[in-house]
Amino acid sequence: MDKVSVGRLFEFVVESDTKPSVEVLGPARRSVPVKIDPLGSSTLGYNVKFEPMEVGDHSVEVRLPGGGHVEGSPFLLKAYSAEKVIVTDIRAGVVNKSVSFGINASQAGAGNLEIIVAVNGKNVPNFVQSEGNARFKVNFKPTEAATHSLSVRFNGHPVPGSPFSCHIAAAAASPSMGLPRAMAMGECLKQAAVKMDNTFELEGFEGVEPQIFVTSPSGDNEHCQLSQHDGGSYSASFRPTTVGRHLISVTANDQHINGSPFSCNVFDVSRVSISGLEQQYGPANLGVPVTFSVDAAGAGEGTLELVVSTDSSTVKAEVVACARGLYDVTFVPQSTEPHYVNITFNEVAVDGSPFRVDIQQHTQHIQIGSLAAIDFPADDQIVEIFSPDQKSVPYSINRQTAEFRTHMTGNYTLRFIDRETRQHIGSRTLCVFDPTLVKITEVSEAFCHRPASIGVSLNEAGQGDLSALVRCGATEVPHTIRGPSKTGVYEIVYQPTRVAPHKISILFNEVPISLKPLEISVLPASAGKEISVSGLGLYQSRVGKTTSFAIDTVKRPAREFDVVVSGPGGQALPVRCYQTKNGHLQAEFTINKPGQCVIEVLHQSKPLPGSPFTCESFDSSKVTTQGVTKEPLALHSPNSFTVRTDNAGTAELEAFAISPSNQSLPVLISEQSEGVYNVEFVPSQPGNYKLTLMYGGETIPSSPLNFTASSSGVRNDARAAGHGLEVCHRNKEASFVVYCPIAPNVQIERLDEYGERIEPKIKALGNNEWRISYTILSVGKYEIRASCPNRGSLPGSPWHISCVESNKVTPVGGWGTLVDHDGRLILPARIIFDVENAGPGKLVCSIDGIEIPVDKLVDGKMCLNITGENLAAGEHDLDLTWSGLTITQCPRSAFVTGQQAADKVQLMGRGLAAAQAGEAAHFTIDASNAPAGRPEVILTSQDNTSLPVSLAQPRPSENIWLASYTPLKSTTGTLNLSVKWNGRLVKGCPLTVAVGSSMDASKVIASGEGLRHGIVGKDIKSWIDTRRAGPGELTAHCAGVRKVAYCELYDHGDATFTLNIKPQEPGRHLLTIKYGGQNVPGSPFALKVAGAPDASKVRVYGPGIEHGVLATFQSRFICDTRGAGAGQLTVRVRGPKGAFRVEMQRESQKDRTILCKYDPTEPGDYRVEVKWAGEFVPGSPFPVMIFDTEEELRRFLQGI
Repeated sequence: MDKVSVGRLFEFVVESDTKPSVEVLGPARRSVPVKIDPLGSSTLGYNVKFEPMEVGDHSVEVRLPGGGHVEGSPFLLKAYSAEKVIVTDIRAGVVNKSVSFGINASQAGAGNLEIIVAVNGKNVPNFVQSEGNARFKVNFKPTEAATHSLSVRFNGHPVPGSPFSCHIAAAAASPSMGLPRAMAMGECLKQAAVKMDNTFELEGFEGVEPQIFVTSPSGDNEHCQLSQHDGGSYSASFRPTTVGRHLISVTANDQHINGSPFSCNVFDVSRVSISGLEQQYGPANLGVPVTFSVDAAGAGEGTLELVVSTDSSTVKAEVVACARGLYDVTFVPQSTEPHYVNITFNEVAVDGSPFRVDIQQHTQHIQIGSLAAIDFPADDQIVEIFSPDQKSVPYSINRQTAEFRTHMTGNYTLRFIDRETRQHIGSRTLCVFDPTLVKITEVSEAFCHRPASIGVSLNEAGQGDLSALVRCGATEVPHTIRGPSKTGVYEIVYQPTRVAPHKISILFNEVPISLKPLEISVLPASAGKEISVSGLGLYQSRVGKTTSFAIDTVKRPAREFDVVVSGPGGQALPVRCYQTKNGHLQAEFTINKPGQCVIEVLHQSKPLPGSPFTCESFDSSKVTTQGVTKEPLALHSPNSFTVRTDNAGTAELEAFAISPSNQSLPVLISEQSEGVYNVEFVPSQPGNYKLTLMYGGETIPSSPLNFTASSSGVRNDARAAGHGLEVCHRNKEASFVVYCPIAPNVQIERLDEYGERIEPKIKALGNNEWRISYTILSVGKYEIRASCPNRGSLPGSPWHISCVESNKVTPVGGWGTLVDHDGRLILPARIIFDVENAGPGKLVCSIDGIEIPVDKLVDGKMCLNITGENLAAGEHDLDLTWSGLTITQCPRSAFVTGQQAADKVQLMGRGLAAAQAGEAAHFTIDASNAPAGRPEVILTSQDNTSLPVSLAQPRPSENIWLASYTPLKSTTGTLNLSVKWNGRLVKGCPLTVAVGSSMDASKVIASGEGLRHGIVGKDIKSWIDTRRAGPGELTAHCAGVRKVAYCELYDHGDATFTLNIKPQEPGRHLLTIKYGGQNVPGSPFALKVAGAPDASKVRVYGPGIEHGVLATFQSRFICDTRGAGAGQLTVRVRGPKGAFRVEMQRESQKDRTILCKYDPTEPGDYRVEVKWAGEFVPGSPFPVMIFDTEEELRRFLQGI
């Protein structure tokens, strides 16, 4: 599988005896209809057909029932469409002048272009120049004045319109031969705008009317209006409708004038779009960079000019080219007056220009005692700083940053002044606050499902924003902040929904007012009146520690209550309940691994309100940190690292930072992906910092973290962070965040001989943050280089990442035989993984958090051997990752079978007790009553040599397995046979198998009528006794004249068999019975098979079945049974005195014609009944009237 054309049927064959399941997903992960048909009766397999409808990568997943993915699945198929290749700018040319045309294959998918330029049967050399994004420019220089053929094919298919025609004219005549003064003048001969009249002047034609042809990029002629003026001059006007290079030919007397044909670039300024200046979130902030995008990719070729200005000055703007025709523009506002962005394209203003950008005063908050830092917007500026009491504040300059110490709450004013003119440029306000002066004035009692509140006063703390975080366990509780009141008090209002302690963190300007959150106990709404359940243990639990909750029984007996706790995986956990001094019932339990638990609290077998409760268990010891720097930190530069909780269960992550002056610092925690967090803080003064990390209220192992900041530290305000700098998954978008004042420069390149470059997407997030996202289509090692303009490379650049495809880590043979019906991995297990197509990575396996070693084999494969030892019977968590990415197809749990389960497996068959040297022996493993799993058979000889045993499961839906083995011809004595079910010995094992000498077919006895004759449509049975012949294979084959008869051997289990033959045609059959490949005595047997009886083929005739006179009556008649098949003839005659004896005779035993006679002794009514195989023959029963006289007979016949 490689490439396929869109709209064309694609077929492939799956060689399998069972119908596969095939799913095809298009580029947008939409399913593509698939048709699966079996191959012919002579060929095993299935034909799969589908028709791609979209360009792009298609994923083809092929699965077998119960067997998982086939090897190599999912397959990658690249769909392309030659119909989406566009050929543009084909215009007429002149001999010996370069002619060019464009090819746009950006929407056609992966493939190869084939371009042939020919004239008069000869190829003309052409040169292809890449313009990026699958766009190309093709050049050739014609040498003949004739129409040239341009053939363009994509992956062997002609593109729409191919072959194209390009008219090539002879070179223009020299001035002496034509009109030496003829000329064309005007700007539109070089550049023109769409949908506008473009005019150029023509002079010097001396009475000859010029001819004008304007040709569009698609080869169409544009209308051109020619007007003549006084004095013999002309003007030509045209209005183009499409963007691109147009060809303007000016001729006189069929000769081009000088310069003709002219190449005119037609552009469309209306297709220049501007984004990012909408200000939907309000005015921009003073001193904060403003970034917007200009997209001119569809506007044609031209010059883009951009000026940012105010009414009093021009503002410097930086332009970064992101892609062809796409630009990011950044400027920093220096004053609060409106800024205007003027944008022109080819000197024509774009729609909406000039754009107005409103600026507001930006207030920066900083904690008292901190070292404030202000960046200078430009080198030619100085700053004056005034404290809240209007006194001048001294400052020092460090790396274009003004630094000063804050010593009082209130507003500090910063005035920026031009260094030379001393003119005031702009101002900023710095608000200093003190979070320790935030006072809690009142804490109300909290009841479940009722509003509760906390009063907070900010009167002495300075200006800023009050915020809070209310949690119960890992769950955030919604809250609102009201106020301020007349006394300046704010109210934090929340409504608990759980009867458990709530933690409330109060923050002022993102700084916690205390290192320890406020903890409030929540009471039931009807405390002491109704039965209720309370406690954090209902919702959160620490692994390995006793968890508890209380039941207010309202003095009801403890025996009426029941508590059931189901741990992760559904296994029941022991619960201890006891009465406390206050009369409550205390329930305690311990969880041993992270996950979700279910707690059922019952009263008289009925659940109490809220039951069942979901409890999240966590293990803070499994929380890890990544990217923690040991280098000194730079002041005022954000410092960040990663915290991973994905293996620790669900709980709340908290971080507290302490500055050198023992102050709390704001710490920003943002979730990058599930279980992966970015933690960031900004050091504001030199010295030592301590950062404490807590998970579920427990300190993690690596906490506290210690950092040192200094003025000479590594400044990483321009930096990058995120999972996308470590690893990415093939064909899935990965991302990271860059912190940089202006748009960063990012390059991603493959580290091999191909050197493939990946185009990243850069999106502004605000607050100097940029999200860099990229998608890589090929596994391998890549390098990411990132830099901030004018600041150099980012710390850590370049990063080396691995692009992997974790779902290509597959067990050899698939997962089907390794898992049970519930999708759990059956232990013990030895798994060989094929990782050839998974990319560079490391395979990591852990069970219940304990890592299992993985061995690397010589051929590059990985071997995982999980014995299951020291694991209790039942289900266990399984985690399998490749370079930290979960392997999607692998099971999420492993199962260890208990001995009781193995005891339910039954073994049957002769091969358990005896076998014959050199001959196959068989037995059956019946696990129908055992839990899901798989058998393991170990067969060894007396010298401990292992013998192979093959296992087959005839019906995947049934737990019945057929085992076969063949002792070597040199084997004598006994064999040791052990059968295990999921690693446990089956009851009765190990077994001793006696190996005997070869079988003796001459001792087989075959007997019964079924060996000699039979009838079509009826069972032909015989009996076969192999008890004295030793072990061997019994076979039977019966062939008729044209068809083979169906043979069925029924095993009685005691080495005797019943042979049942069902022939399909009459005639002589040859029955061959063999034992151990040798004929038994009497074989082959001649079996005579008669046709099935058909009474309709019997003919009866003669005087004995006709009316007559007694004296002369002849009673004989003939029954002809030829063609009637096998059967018995029955003749009965009834007369006036009952039945008559009938005589039947035939000439020979083989004769099918039978003569019948009976002797009537008196006249009367007789009845002759003739049957063949119990069925009446045609005409039977025959009525016969016998009379005394001829007259009576005559009258009877005449009906008188």
